[in-house]
Amino acid sequence: MNSSQQCENEKGTSRRGFVRDIAGMAGITVAGMLTSPLLQAKDDRIAASNPQGEPSSPQATGSKYRKCFLNELTPEEREKGFGSQSMFLVFSDDDIIEGSQFFSAMLMGESATKVAGHGPHMHPHPEILVALGTDPEHPHDLGAEFEVYMGMEMEKHVIDKPTLIYIPARTVHCPFKVTKVRRPFLFIQSQYASKLGEKAMRDLVPADMRDKYIFIDADGMQRDGYIPPAQRAKRRPATGS
Repeated sequence: MNSSQQCENEKGTSRRGFVRDIAGMAGITVAGMLTSPLLQAKDDRIAASNPQGEPSSPQATGSKYRKCFLNELTPEEREKGFGSQSMFLVFSDDDIIEGSQFFSAMLMGESATKVAGHGPHMHPHPEILVALGTDPEHPHDLGAEFEVYMGMEMEKHVIDKPTLIYIPARTVHCPFKVTKVRRPFLFIQSQYASKLGEKAMRDLVPADMRDKYIFIDADGMQRDGYIPPAQRAKRRPATGS
């Protein structure tokens, strides 16, 4: 066999190999196109048989990270301390999700205007408060109005638009009082701490008003879902109108 024939044979072999590769790739592509609807149908059947989205097995939940998801915790795991209070849409701290900061979110409705609110206090760590409206057509309308007092001098601030309030560590704040609600609004509280630390400042409120406000004393060291006794007695839902 001369060199030109050998070259032609090699080219022929290369072309045949190329055609086989293309055919193989096409087969894989077609198989994938046919398989995808079948897999989707299988997924649909699984979803239909499990409409509530309940995990069918520990493996299906990705159980390694289950405790990072509040909604996947059992009632016994998430209803600890303030997490047992019905006013919170979500609540977490280090007792509920290990390593979590103190965080809560609630929907405040017209009933929130019926209570005096949270009395003056301070925290050993910074805190952020967020208020958001719930009207998707008018996202910059809070749909409500509330008052927050800041500092020992009780500087008054009136909020009627979505906002974020940063409260430095050891800064006196509140009373917090919801005065008007045209539409329920979201209120979010987050502390730069894994547990609630709070010192009540009762002396900043007239004596005849002290029993009307919510006051909490907590050193941030409480465990196992502790709620101060006075808080258990006084805490009332502030959700939905």
